[in-house]
Amino acid sequence: MTAQTPYIFISHSSKDKPFVRPFAAQLERAGMNSWVDVEDILDGDQWVRVIQAGVEGCGALVVVWSANARASVWVERETLLALRLNKPVFIALIDDTPLPIYLIERQATDLRGTQKAPPQRLIRAISKVLYLPQDPTPSPDVGRPTEHNFFKYLEQLPNGAENARIARALFAFGERHADAVTFSGKTEPAFHAHLWLGPGGVPLFSVRAYRKQPALEIPLQFWMNFPPYDVRSERLAVLEAINRLLPERERFKADRADLRPNLALSKALAQDDALGSVTAALQEVARRLKAGR
Repeated sequence: MTAQTPYIFISHSSKDKPFVRPFAAQLERAGMNSWVDVEDILDGDQWVRVIQAGVEGCGALVVVWSANARASVWVERETLLALRLNKPVFIALIDDTPLPIYLIERQATDLRGTQKAPPQRLIRAISKVLYLPQDPTPSPDVGRPTEHNFFKYLEQLPNGAENARIARALFAFGERHADAVTFSGKTEPAFHAHLWLGPGGVPLFSVRAYRKQPALEIPLQFWMNFPPYDVRSERLAVLEAINRLLPERERFKADRADLRPNLALSKALAQDDALGSVTAALQEVARRLKAGR
C-alpha cells in the first residue's frame, strides 16, 4: 500500500480474523483499499514501525470492536494514534462488549450477528470521508474522560441508566461543595471531587466506572493527613455512617477506616434517602476539613 493510495486501516484482534477477512473483502468489492496488518507486513519489517506508518498514512480507520479487541493493547494503541491524528474513526461492533471511554462519543455500526451481510451503512459512511483531506493537527485529549463522555460510558454498563443518574447527582454535589472536579482514566474512567488543603489538596470522593459495578469511593486513607480526620476515631465515625447504608453482612470492618471503602452506586445508593445520607455526610466532612486547614 503506497502513501499516495487512500486506504482503510482495520484495527482488530487477531482472534477476530473470521470476521475481519470477509469484511475486508467487502470493502475491496466496494472499491476501497484496506490495510489488514498480517497481510500487509512483509517478512523482516519492524512490526511497530510498520503499524505506526500504516495508521499515519490511512485515510480512515475502522476498529472491529469485541471482547477480543478490548483485551488487545494493539487495538487501543492503533485507535488512539488515529484519534490523535484526527483520522476518521469508525466502529464495527461485533459483540456486546461496552465501548471504551475514548470511543464512547462515536457512532458504532452494529454488526452483531450480521457478519455475512455487507455492512452497507458503514461502507457508505466511510466512502463520504475517505478522500477528503484530513486536518493533520494532533488532538491532545484523545482518550481523556470528560463530563460529556463519562456518563455516556456509564449508561452502556449494567444498570447503566440508574448508575448514570446517581453519578450525575454526585457530580452536581461535587461541583457545589468541592473546589474542583476532575476526570481521569481510560480503561477505568473516574471523576474526583477535590478540596484544596495543604500543598496538594485531597479528594473528597471519587466515582469510578468499574465495568462490573460502578462505585462511590470514600478516600479515608487520604483524609488521615488532615485534621480532624488525622484522628482515627473521626474516620471510624464516617465509616459507621457508611455502614448504616449497608446490610449487616456487607458492612465494612474497622480496618477500612485506613483505606478507601466504596459503595456500589445502583446497589447502595439507588434510594434517594441513601444518596441524601451519604452526600450529607460528605458535606459535613468537607466543612470540617476546610475548617481545619
